[in-house]
Amino acid sequence: MIRTRRKDNRLKEVNPGRAAGADGAGPSACSFLSSLAEDTPGGITGAPGLLTRLYREDWIAKRIIDMPCEDMTRSWYELPPEMPPEDVALLRRIEAKHDVRREITNAIRWARLYGGSCALMVLRGQDTRLSEPLDLRDILPGDFHGLLVRDRVDGVEPSLEIEDDLDDPDFGYPKYYSFRTEDLGALKVHHSRVLRFTGRDLPRAEEVAENYWGASELEHIYTELQKRNATSANIARLVFQANVTTLKMADFGEVLALGTDRQKAQVLASLEEQNRLRDSFGLQLLSAEDSYENHPYSFSGLSDVYEAFMMDMAGAAGIPATRLFGRSPQGMNATGESDLKNYYEMIGQMQERHLRPALEKLLPVMAMSVWGYVPKELSPSFPSLMTTSPQEDAAVKAQNTSTLISAVQSGLLTPEEGRQRLLEFL
Repeated sequence: MIRTRRKDNRLKEVNPGRAAGADGAGPSACSFLSSLAEDTPGGITGAPGLLTRLYREDWIAKRIIDMPCEDMTRSWYELPPEMPPEDVALLRRIEAKHDVRREITNAIRWARLYGGSCALMVLRGQDTRLSEPLDLRDILPGDFHGLLVRDRVDGVEPSLEIEDDLDDPDFGYPKYYSFRTEDLGALKVHHSRVLRFTGRDLPRAEEVAENYWGASELEHIYTELQKRNATSANIARLVFQANVTTLKMADFGEVLALGTDRQKAQVLASLEEQNRLRDSFGLQLLSAEDSYENHPYSFSGLSDVYEAFMMDMAGAAGIPATRLFGRSPQGMNATGESDLKNYYEMIGQMQERHLRPALEKLLPVMAMSVWGYVPKELSPSFPSLMTTSPQEDAAVKAQNTSTLISAVQSGLLTPEEGRQRLLEFL
């Protein structure tokens, strides 16, 4: 099966890389990683060992995977304002107890890295009914016991049976998932009990070939990542070769070409001794016929080249360079605000695409476990990630206050209504 094949690939990929001693920075490492990607059908998504190594050893790859999923859940979600505060507090307490936000963040993280993951909603007393559709009426207070997260590589495998109910949100996707656990072995779970997360979207034919998962987020930026790492490694080598020292010796070529082994050994021993005698004050002892020259290397233009590779890397990842590389905005009067705004808009789209379906499936289950019923309005909303300065907040509040005063003076609002609106704004 595909799952077994990929697990075998993983075992075969990791060992050769370790044996080669590649550190992830030099050409040998790049060649090794390139060979793995080229030998894998369908891109590096089918090489989980390579993906794991990139995530663990390449700091840029790790940030590309971690940053968006952590930003997606950083402000978490908000419930409708008409819900009683004490009910919301109870729900938040259960979330904190079972670390729901962290588990969902990890599920999105592994989906971005490997192309797919699942989170099983753990309910007390339903161990023997996991293969049956979930019925909210069977959930009693206190039944929810958190999430069990598994990625597509080492924990969950979709079934070949496809959901054929047209009214089901998962129509056309696997009906069951096999979860591997340490204590109970493989569990057959109905899709209604599972929060499903996928990586980058693929055409339908490719999606089916990937067992209805997506592609790794590292797949489309892999080439740019290699180029940036190779450039960084070569610049580092140039730093250690900033000064090229030459020593001219009479008849040196003839000794190497025609001399005996003993003569060659004597020449090399002489060079080692001269190098040892050169002290930290720059004193070099030479014979009268020899000459010593120093050729410094110019690094002009390297920063521009490196900058171009960084911009390509940020563009491929869809993350501003100020966020991806932790650097300040470049250029006169540059603030990076427009780039950050575009990035947060992308995060908002990802929240709607990946986080909302999971929460709309999870919240009714948690509601039955906490409150014993599901409110009519339980749709979550996502707070804006853009933060405003105190000056901007003051300007907005002043504008709102002025608008309310005008509305009260014109008779559109009563003084009491205006006072209530003002308290909401402030």
